[in-house]
Amino acid sequence: MIIEDDPRASYALESTINQHTDFEVVAVSETYADALMQFELYKPQLVFVDITLPDGSGLDVIQKLRRDGANCYFIMTTAERDATTVEHAVQLGISDYLVKPVRMSRVRQALDDYKLYRQKLACHDTVDQGAIDLILGKRSTNAPVRKTPKGIDATTLESLKQILKEEKLTDFSVDDMSERMNVSRITVRRYLEYLESEGVVKMVLNYKTGGRPRRLYQLTDVNLLD
Repeated sequence: MIIEDDPRASYALESTINQHTDFEVVAVSETYADALMQFELYKPQLVFVDITLPDGSGLDVIQKLRRDGANCYFIMTTAERDATTVEHAVQLGISDYLVKPVRMSRVRQALDDYKLYRQKLACHDTVDQGAIDLILGKRSTNAPVRKTPKGIDATTLESLKQILKEEKLTDFSVDDMSERMNVSRITVRRYLEYLESEGVVKMVLNYKTGGRPRRLYQLTDVNLLD
């Protein structure tokens, strides 16, 4: 659906959208009042909205439809460039913001982005952080998915897990693991603290030292290493 009071801009936008094989304009409105009626009649999935209308604001149209439970996406098409207006539009949940004079190549990009977003979302029943980041465009589809936090190398972590799995250590210290892995105590401590945060190991204090208690680690469940 298009909400635009300039006939020339409306015609150009409608023509470009209809040339896309996956989209069709079902309604065109030039006023606030007519837009509300047309939306109720056609229930469009995607709405292009101009801000300046003869009887109101396109932002008010979005706000009204959102308040009424509209299940759709909005793209702004406007000459308004001030930061306050852009911020207001973003707060209303727009999918894109196109500044006039709008290039038709930018309209096609907006349509393709919307289509890709819906396709990605349709591929998931539930989503983890990586999938959400991908859907929202926070990272490239070609970017590797990081499975460990910053500072934790996956290969080193796997080596540590392998030692724990094979040797079935009950009580071990940072020094014990440092010798086995041939890495520094500081590095081993960082990895053990990570495994502790994941519930794989737990830290206990051994007071049978005749002095300061010694930090030891225990494996909680070998199955958590898989």
